[in-house]
Amino acid sequence: MSDRYCDFIVDQGINCEKYGLDLNRGEATSCELVAAAQRRDRTAFAELVRDYEALVTRVALNVTGSQEAAQQIYEHVFRDAFLSVNQLRSGSSVFLWVYRILARHCLEHCRRHPHASRTDCGEIDFRFRLRSAIFSLPPFERVILQLKHYQGLKVRTLAEIFNATPEFVIMSLRNANAHVRRQLRANSTRT
Repeated sequence: MSDRYCDFIVDQGINCEKYGLDLNRGEATSCELVAAAQRRDRTAFAELVRDYEALVTRVALNVTGSQEAAQQIYEHVFRDAFLSVNQLRSGSSVFLWVYRILARHCLEHCRRHPHASRTDCGEIDFRFRLRSAIFSLPPFERVILQLKHYQGLKVRTLAEIFNATPEFVIMSLRNANAHVRRQLRANSTRT
């Protein structure tokens, strides 16, 4: 069962640079847009939103399992980005800034709704059992697993997003993966 889990994770992996961001734009242009947004250029901020909206929506939907919750997170992320755009320093990573805001809102949602979006473990389909196992993770581990395996972020990037050490991120990922594997084994014996 663990090999099937690993295969599924790899198959579902999403490269955020490929799918979440405008490849023609890049981080330098995002910084230019932030500078313009800091001067209250609403068009520049709207372009930033367009660059990151698919990524934010996808992560929020995968973490929450709910269109409605994902939409709320999307709105909160971009509201907070708009309100805090002046706090972003010149040369700072726009990518990390957006992910930090997104991760914070995903964690808040998971903590407020710990049992939301869990699926019935009695389902025969592997995807339902995997989804159920992921939703049974503690909030931090659910979000970090999502960002690592489904968004393709590196350990070092995750450590920056969560202001943690790479070792802590690795330990959290190991714990999350072990938990999911245990849940899958337990669920496979019930079906």
